[in-house]
Amino acid sequence: METRRNFWRAVYHLLGYVDDEKPVSVDKTTDKDQQSSSIFCNLDSSLCYYSVRLLYVLELPLYFPRRLTIPVVSEERWSRPFAVISVALAPILLAALCTSQSEKEFGSKSSLVTYMISGLVGIVLGNLAYVTTKKSSPPKKSLLPWLAGGFFMSVTWSYIIAEELVSLLISLGYILGINPSVLGLTVLAWGNSLGDLIANVAMAVNGGADGAQIAISGCYAGPMFNMLLGLGISLIISSGSKYPSSFVIPEDPSLYETLGFLIGSLLWSLVILPRKNMRLDRSLGIGLLAIYLCFLSLRLARSLGLLKLH
Repeated sequence: METRRNFWRAVYHLLGYVDDEKPVSVDKTTDKDQQSSSIFCNLDSSLCYYSVRLLYVLELPLYFPRRLTIPVVSEERWSRPFAVISVALAPILLAALCTSQSEKEFGSKSSLVTYMISGLVGIVLGNLAYVTTKKSSPPKKSLLPWLAGGFFMSVTWSYIIAEELVSLLISLGYILGINPSVLGLTVLAWGNSLGDLIANVAMAVNGGADGAQIAISGCYAGPMFNMLLGLGISLIISSGSKYPSSFVIPEDPSLYETLGFLIGSLLWSLVILPRKNMRLDRSLGIGLLAIYLCFLSLRLARSLGLLKLH
């Protein structure tokens, strides 16, 4: 705030609202200084007000649907009307998501039945939430259903947003003529890992020895979670949708390259860490960065047609 205040004072000096020729004492203030200060305060408050309003308007289309479908029981954000509405509308959102995925297989009649059942479930849950909650404070007992529902709906919204982002990336690839593999290797991969990168670096820098240990564990546990649970659940759902037929994974020769570089990075860590008595230094980081740059360069060269390997 002080930096912004000094910036606008400099602007007003340039515009002539403040007289630079006359020295200004610390105890006494001239009329022009008072005028410039009042103008600055009014302009600064107006800019802050309109900036907040603009951000609110831009965020509203994404914030409002999430607020109406994700139950929140924190003290700061508690609202009984929003809690009741979120509990009532959450089943309808889940029904819309399920019918959008299986509309081609079951038809519109099944979709109507699903919406009717979800609507009845939502009405029952909404009335139950209205009876068991207070207007002044969130529920103190039986928090597990509320927390589980909020977590599940948050995951559902993450899935919806991720699906839309993937569709947007594919559309941009077709429009701009960019290979989808390039978008997956760069935009999607970096965007998916940026949050983990920031969290791990902050934990390693500010958390001391324990923070560094947590960051190293998170670096390996995060991809393991995505590969084992994310890939496992996705394959179960995909194979279940094709049952009793088999689900055929599209052939991708570059998958062996990805697995090879992944195994190489794990082997590098397995060799370097015992040799350094489990002490981290630059050799581990430089080696991992070199392996990743080699992998990225090879995949980009093949995707762009600069390198052909059989």
